[in-house]
Amino acid sequence: MSKILSFLIATLISLPFFAHRGQFASIEHVNIIETENSYIYQFQFENVLKANLSNVTIELVINQTPQQLIEIKKIKSKTQFVASEFIIPKEGFDIENDVVQIEVTKIFGKRNDWGGWDSPNYQTKQSNTLASEFFADAPWRMKKTDDNGNERAIPVHFYLHDADKVQLITLQIDYINIKIKNASSSSFGPVLKYNNISDAAFKGMFTSKAPNDPQLDIQEFKLSSFSASSSYTMDFDEDSDFFGDDFVNADHAYWYFTFNIPPSDLQGMEDIIDIEVEIGYSNTTISNDFIGLRVFRQNEDIPSMPNWYRGDTHLHSLFTQNSAETGEPIEATVEAGKLIGLDWFTSTDHTSDYDNYGGGNINTNWNKIQSIVQGLNTQNTAFKVIAAQEVATNNAKGDLVHMLAYPSYSAPFSLQFLGDGDGDLSSTNVYIDDVVNKLKVTDGFSYAAHPFATADKLPTIPVGGGIWNFGEASFPANGNNFPETGGNIICNDVNGTSDILSSESGKLIKDRIVGAQIWNVRNGRETSSQITGELDPWNVRGNDTPFSVTDTASYSQHIKKFKQGQEIVNHANKIGLIKKNSDNTYKNWKLFISAGADAHGSFNFSNTDDFGSVGIINTNAVGKLTTIAYCPNGMGDNGENVLKALYQGNTSLSDGPIVTIGISNDGNNASNEILMGEDTIINTLNIGDYYLNIDYVTTAEFGNINYLKLIAGTETGEIERIMPITGVSGTNNINLLLSDALDSVFQNTTVPDSSYFYLRAEIQTVKDYSAMSAIYGSSYDIFHSFTNPIWMILYDYIPPTPEVETPVTEFSLTAYPNPFEGDVSLTIKNPTDQPVKINFYNDLGQLISSLSYQINGEQTITIPPSVLDLAKGIYTVKASVENYEASVKLIKAK
Repeated sequence: MSKILSFLIATLISLPFFAHRGQFASIEHVNIIETENSYIYQFQFENVLKANLSNVTIELVINQTPQQLIEIKKIKSKTQFVASEFIIPKEGFDIENDVVQIEVTKIFGKRNDWGGWDSPNYQTKQSNTLASEFFADAPWRMKKTDDNGNERAIPVHFYLHDADKVQLITLQIDYINIKIKNASSSSFGPVLKYNNISDAAFKGMFTSKAPNDPQLDIQEFKLSSFSASSSYTMDFDEDSDFFGDDFVNADHAYWYFTFNIPPSDLQGMEDIIDIEVEIGYSNTTISNDFIGLRVFRQNEDIPSMPNWYRGDTHLHSLFTQNSAETGEPIEATVEAGKLIGLDWFTSTDHTSDYDNYGGGNINTNWNKIQSIVQGLNTQNTAFKVIAAQEVATNNAKGDLVHMLAYPSYSAPFSLQFLGDGDGDLSSTNVYIDDVVNKLKVTDGFSYAAHPFATADKLPTIPVGGGIWNFGEASFPANGNNFPETGGNIICNDVNGTSDILSSESGKLIKDRIVGAQIWNVRNGRETSSQITGELDPWNVRGNDTPFSVTDTASYSQHIKKFKQGQEIVNHANKIGLIKKNSDNTYKNWKLFISAGADAHGSFNFSNTDDFGSVGIINTNAVGKLTTIAYCPNGMGDNGENVLKALYQGNTSLSDGPIVTIGISNDGNNASNEILMGEDTIINTLNIGDYYLNIDYVTTAEFGNINYLKLIAGTETGEIERIMPITGVSGTNNINLLLSDALDSVFQNTTVPDSSYFYLRAEIQTVKDYSAMSAIYGSSYDIFHSFTNPIWMILYDYIPPTPEVETPVTEFSLTAYPNPFEGDVSLTIKNPTDQPVKINFYNDLGQLISSLSYQINGEQTITIPPSVLDLAKGIYTVKASVENYEASVKLIKAK
């Protein structure tokens, strides 16, 4: 992804876009450095027109009062930037609440508002930037051919954002040129031109065209507004000026379209394609923009398994709009997502942004996005979008955190709006418990978004950000390091209220919070250049700052963040085992995990990154981090079955390869009856019927399997074993007797008996890029897949020894099989001639079924599921007649 006319101004946490740009001057690249006694506000004065300037005055204003000034006598036309700084003593200064402005107050000695920069708390709410951003985007990876073996077109999406906010002028788009080359080549071919084909064929190359939408201020993309020419790829000629120049005026909030580079232009080319996009303007004060993209075409589909669907649980669209972040149209994201290899995604736009556009009407905008999603799902039977929300909400301390809220899997358009439009630059009044209570009304559910890692904390400036608090005394407290991963713990204030653990008796996790999205933003490669690297970080044009490998020792690296989050989730599940094993009625005792790219548009690369790291461009993009959902009956018309899989934890996480686990309990191992996310009761008498199935797949794109781990979690922690694998490439399956798998993992440790534990798996692959490290930006990469656990309890049950038939003189009751799945048989001895009453009670002691049978002497009755409709769990059966009574515990295993 690339931007034009955008401001990359770093603050204490590198947060941009608070400049107000003048015709001659602007204050850019602000960086706040904290020392022991002061804050240093470094900045650059920009000579916007590259003119000769004189007698320039720059003032530091705090809370509307001038404090310091810098005077510059002369600035030559060849000088675009002049660096300087102000130093503010800490004493008497509140950086979070005091308003700081750096203002250009004089040029040529004349006082005017020539431009400047305002600290984020100058505003009460984020608004769109006072300049435009032109994005050019293309899928980072795609299968080279379609199902029939025909070469695919490469879609290049164009998205103009905030053109209505450009000061003094209206943007005039004159032309767009596209060039392509092999990534191995140092020079581009000629501009792609289509003046030798029919106008209908040329116009047929355009998709995802902006509609005329006054509500959202979207400018219609008209096929009549441009033509093919002998000079340009697209020559815009809808409007003209006094001088005879033709162009298209762009003066609305949004304007977008996708141009598909036809296969005829790609024939004979290599698999990795570089694209150069030139945006030509008629405005004399705006230089043309050049944007570089790199598309990795593959000969295979992205790894997949039957009945498993790859998606992204955390993506932003055009409905995310604030001063620092944006997203791209949902329809364009679907178009790119299909080629990238996704089957679905959830559109999780910030609730804090829903009053930043469309007239500021929150509910109208929420209805709008649901309508768009429903229309797209009707059009696309093989791809599904789910309308969800990233809720801006307060944690227990009153600091801002994010929460991914999803609708009920039985009603995917039932989710109500859960925020209040605040939480960007003004505090929200919505707390986590408020969201939980609203989700109960519509049967929705949620995952905590990027909740626990050191680098997950939202920035203090400007959003008053914080982090989810675990609040559990049995885990190391804030200020300590994560025991396994390392890095400072900031999510466990043991004296504070937990944001995720329930305060209700008999529950571990709060209602409607089913998991944590702990894999967020795949920043495998990045460039920290904020001036040159933004438009061409792949360096396809040969004159920019290219990507380099992210420091794997940094705790902001994606796997480090994931591992820190995993330590918290594992500990929560450890507590869940302890609670469940001491009280079988315990609820909400599992916490699932998910993955999502958190991309803002970003089909090729990202320059929005995490909210607190804006300005660092990385390789994160749509589909870089995915969640694989088990949907044996398909995804559903509107993603119902995807939502069900997320709700139940029937998922694995992946950035390329996939591993899944399941248990077959019917002895023939034809299918998995017990899935990830589920719990099961296993009678050790029949454990020979149980198989553990491990399926895993990789492709050449993601390298060979480096290891497969099987991990067991108990009340005392986790045990992991590297498992022997059947193959390092392609699609593989390991079938193990469950008893053998458990023996392999636990080895010399006793397998838990009559207490719950869990199994999960993970794989790692390694891809060698050493022969093309300059093209890939690294010499290798490492990819992973992680499953959610399967919880199980081994239960010893020996049926009673048959007795010699004697006259019945006592009353008794036995049950078989126990545990049972279908029919259950009750053997009753009745010394009377009266009917026996049989009552079934659940684990809360509530009567759920009552039956009556005429039994004489000793008799066995078999009760089918159609009569006794019981859910999985533990029940008490009481049989009584006259003064006799007997009871037995009965376990429903499935």
